[in-house]
Amino acid sequence: MRALHSIAFISSTYTRSYRHIITLNMSTSSGNSEAYSISLLRKHLKRLQSSSSETLILDGGTGEELFLRGVPDDRKIWSAKAIIGEQYHSSKYHSTLEDVHQSFIDAGSQAITTNSYGITPGVGFTDGQEVKRLVDISGEIARKAASKSPSPVLVLGSLGPLVESYRADLIMKHDDGCAAYQYAVEGLHPYIDCYLAETMSCCEEACQAIDAISKYYNDHIEDEIVQHPILVSFTLNSDGKTRNGESVVDAIQKLIEYAHEKNIELIGVLFNCCEPEAISKALDEIGENQHFQRYLQHSSSQSISSKTQQALEGGPSKILLGAYANRLAPVEADWTLESSEEAQGMRDDLSPDQYSDFVNRWHGRCNHPTHHGLSSDSIIDQRVGMQLIGGCCGIGPQYISVLAKQLKE
Repeated sequence: MRALHSIAFISSTYTRSYRHIITLNMSTSSGNSEAYSISLLRKHLKRLQSSSSETLILDGGTGEELFLRGVPDDRKIWSAKAIIGEQYHSSKYHSTLEDVHQSFIDAGSQAITTNSYGITPGVGFTDGQEVKRLVDISGEIARKAASKSPSPVLVLGSLGPLVESYRADLIMKHDDGCAAYQYAVEGLHPYIDCYLAETMSCCEEACQAIDAISKYYNDHIEDEIVQHPILVSFTLNSDGKTRNGESVVDAIQKLIEYAHEKNIELIGVLFNCCEPEAISKALDEIGENQHFQRYLQHSSSQSISSKTQQALEGGPSKILLGAYANRLAPVEADWTLESSEEAQGMRDDLSPDQYSDFVNRWHGRCNHPTHHGLSSDSIIDQRVGMQLIGGCCGIGPQYISVLAKQLKE
């Protein structure tokens, strides 16, 4: 474990409360910012559930955008550099982060994600109160950017891997992971509309985040705090399976049951931080599994038996599907951020238009996919559709702008 990174300075620019920011920058009929936030999320969910053609456009890769704008690419703490910085640079980096959020909003993102991904024990943040304080800053900056938008924008609270990305073999033991996630869960809560456990390498890693949220809600049941739902996003190997080699159908089914057991509202499952070709393979697997269709908000199955329908009543809520691939060259199986000396290379065969082709096929807008990782007999378009769409590392605002325009047409 790396040594703890000390915090020399936290800018007072972002000490205003979430409620104060929303009150100043958004108008609501009731004047209750929390109620406004809840109603906005539910409005989107109702829209997405009403038709498979509806989409929610997410943002792209915040980290790479920060580096392009002058924030140092710290190979120890990565994008967390924009949150802590050095005393002289903190305020500047905070402003840069807000600008990145704004650039995605301007490009068409309807939801942005907090820059809390890298604030984890795996990079040295082992003091829980420190983690809580830092993710609080990331949440406040994201909410400030969202509140300035003329159109309502959701804020997703990022819960990244606690140790290393892509490495299911290095995750913490369940109780340790749950305890570590609780600090981030608490720090993000006042600013977000929904938690996003992202780049999860296996089902167990995601279950730790879900358990942490459940414990936080149970510990504050008398406070009557808002119980935000969660989105979970898995990262995939090139074969379309999770990083521990499990089929996505099996992993998602376990996840759905676990969230139901913990009384946490799981509203969607996504795939991120992997090649778009891998996501296409995962979607083929989902589409081919008729049994799995009953878990989806929009199923390909035209009919479900009365016995199956009765079994589903009182069970887990149905989920939405989504994806936000990266533009990175594939990583080696033993890759770690700690051992990397430079940033992972970018692909030169994934332009904004090419990425948009993938997105259109995931969403089911094309009937005969024949290239870009989709076989001529692919069944993605006929059976499943992705509605939560964005990008990860290397997918910048220009990419979001292209896919947003196409999806909104």
